[in-house]
Amino acid sequence: MSPIIAGDSRQCSEPSYRETRPHDPSRVPNDVFRLFQVSAGGTRQAEKVSDERPQMITRIQLGASRLEHLHPKVVPVFLNETWMHLGDPKDRPAPVKRYSFSYLAALFRRQHIQYLLRRGLRKLLGLAEDSAAPHGETEELYGRTHFQEFFYRKGDALPFDNGSINYIFSEHFLEHLFFDEALSLLKECHRILKPFGVIRTCVPDADLRTYEPPEPVGFPDVKLPYTHTAKHKTRWSVYSLTEALAGAGFKPLPLRYCDRFGQYVFVHPSAVEEAYECCPDHEMIFDLSYIRRIDSLIVDGIKTPPA
Repeated sequence: MSPIIAGDSRQCSEPSYRETRPHDPSRVPNDVFRLFQVSAGGTRQAEKVSDERPQMITRIQLGASRLEHLHPKVVPVFLNETWMHLGDPKDRPAPVKRYSFSYLAALFRRQHIQYLLRRGLRKLLGLAEDSAAPHGETEELYGRTHFQEFFYRKGDALPFDNGSINYIFSEHFLEHLFFDEALSLLKECHRILKPFGVIRTCVPDADLRTYEPPEPVGFPDVKLPYTHTAKHKTRWSVYSLTEALAGAGFKPLPLRYCDRFGQYVFVHPSAVEEAYECCPDHEMIFDLSYIRRIDSLIVDGIKTPPA
């Protein structure tokens, strides 16, 4: 049975309730901060970044790539004033990709030949996930949107006011956190989203996927320590991700996943349009073209106000 949760019939009105999380009065709505680690001991600070441009931030991308690595087709989507990209530091080590012999052998089994051909065709057409293209001067890219280096640790507060954001997008980031860290971050996302706001989470369908071999244990390298930023620390499935979103206060809506029976399910948001009726950012919700790794586990979380 599909775990999809249908929309409800609540009216799209502003709820008369207050967030229970204490608010820091020193913060100004939608002020921009830089989160960084100032020492090996892990001392954390939030530094306000001077920005004279009008604040129009209504969307957040968590764990974003550096803007110079964006694929040309997503540049019009992400490079505008509505986005705050919380992403990779400039000096982040290159990703480690070392595959075991058993994983490589699994790729060449009969059921995965189609996957290899599809990956090869996408690379040939310039659609592969690693087919970054230059977009001119780097400084010009960062001048078109908001970008701050981001390193999350459990308990960190996202520098936005309660109920100030319409939409949050996270692609292949939550697997780099342990489950308790991911749950903590999802609760923060719930806090800053407006009523009926949406978080779209995309992660590897590590164990249940049937369109390619399961992700090797210890990915990307079993010898890589779990303190490394490239290490995958949580192996997500549709069941664990929906539970995490529900635990953070969201109403989960799975869009793309493999279930325990090996069925690969894909539900376009337009097929469950009523579930998003009250959501404030239909432009992002009904468009999937900006997702680089569409063959992923994709689950939306909708912030529904209490009854």
